[in-house]
Amino acid sequence: MAADEPKKKKCPGGAPGWMVTFGDMMSLLLTFFVLLLSFSVIDEVEFVKVSGSLKDAFGVQKEKMVFSSPTGELMFAPAFETVPFDVRQELFELLESELEAGLVDAEEVRDSLIIRVKDALVFESGKAEILPGFLPLLNKIGKVVKEADATFFVSGHTDNVPVMKGKPFETNWGLSTARAVAVVEYLAEKHRIPSSRLAAVGFADGRPIASNSTSEGRARNRRVEFEIKPKAGQAFQGIEELNGKIGEE
Repeated sequence: MAADEPKKKKCPGGAPGWMVTFGDMMSLLLTFFVLLLSFSVIDEVEFVKVSGSLKDAFGVQKEKMVFSSPTGELMFAPAFETVPFDVRQELFELLESELEAGLVDAEEVRDSLIIRVKDALVFESGKAEILPGFLPLLNKIGKVVKEADATFFVSGHTDNVPVMKGKPFETNWGLSTARAVAVVEYLAEKHRIPSSRLAAVGFADGRPIASNSTSEGRARNRRVEFEIKPKAGQAFQGIEELNGKIGEE
């Protein structure tokens, strides 16, 4: 007599019970990482340094290299206008040594790029004549801004220490304004940048970026700022609005 065939165990229909829990977990993890990516913001300065290191390591291509910022930033403001990335990269490369030495700071605010330079790098104490050692760097910055068709807003800043007697300027207002005007006049004469794309203003000690109670803070406040905007006319929008309000009054 033939052996009885083993009984076949009937499996329940559908996927195993653990598969549903596993699928839910994977879906949640995917959603979590998508949210992390959408909230991420790329550090432009670090990205420029990394791209420059790669360029030096692998050589320079003959064709013009095209750099595009990651799409994650555009998810928040697709119509946001800022200084073109290649212009920012070129400026960061020009100022690389000064940035590392702490003589220059760079910051992107809204639709403009702000470059802060310590006054000791540009002027002698209490004077408004540009130091010859700063002219080569200023020429490079002016060339980049001119070719980018951008506007150049130059502002002078001081600490809260009164000007010493016997100096060419009686107040910090006169000193900060004269320094900004000296830079703008040089750019207009040397690089032929139209006056419609240039502006100069002195703030004295009215806009400190550090405390004036310490020598380090006062050194940071004594500075010249270069605000670069991508299109002509945008840099002076705030001033035009202010002038319009004054005219109405």
